[in-house]
Amino acid sequence: MLKAVLQFLLNIFKKPLQLPHPEERENKAQTVANTDKGTVFENWLEEWEVPYKYWQYWESQIKLTVYNTWPVECLALGIKTNTPAYVVEIDGIRQLNVLASWLNPGVIAHEQAHNSYALLSEDDKAAFEVVWRSGIHNYDPLVALLMGKTQYWKTSVVEAHADVYRYLGNQMPENLKRFYPKLF
Repeated sequence: MLKAVLQFLLNIFKKPLQLPHPEERENKAQTVANTDKGTVFENWLEEWEVPYKYWQYWESQIKLTVYNTWPVECLALGIKTNTPAYVVEIDGIRQLNVLASWLNPGVIAHEQAHNSYALLSEDDKAAFEVVWRSGIHNYDPLVALLMGKTQYWKTSVVEAHADVYRYLGNQMPENLKRFYPKLF
């Protein structure tokens, strides 16, 4: 009986499980002219606790470009007008392109996870897929919460990889962190 009472009291005071990095909304007031992409980028580095030793890599190896609307050259790549952001490699340079209204640390985190994924070997990409499909949602409560709150991760393993980092950051399961080079 005492054990049940103690468990009841613990449940009352227990903080409900939440995603560490909830989704930010589009801010239609943001434009290229009134938004400092450097500050937003630094906010991502700090809020997702990217180790300082990797800051220079992310700042120098990824070209960040912000647009008010997608120019013709982006649309020619197949980008839809309502796509918030995307990454692409052109001539060996990784590029992160984002619409100003969607420029926020969470979108940067999602896209940088794609850039991190590109650093994985093919064997590591396959290993991530094995771990992901092994049912991690059955034994990690944060992953289960993520899978219940968002749907984009269902489109592909690559998007699942990005969403795990975007929403969970450092609180993702330890056995997944090795699949996020230069982010941990």
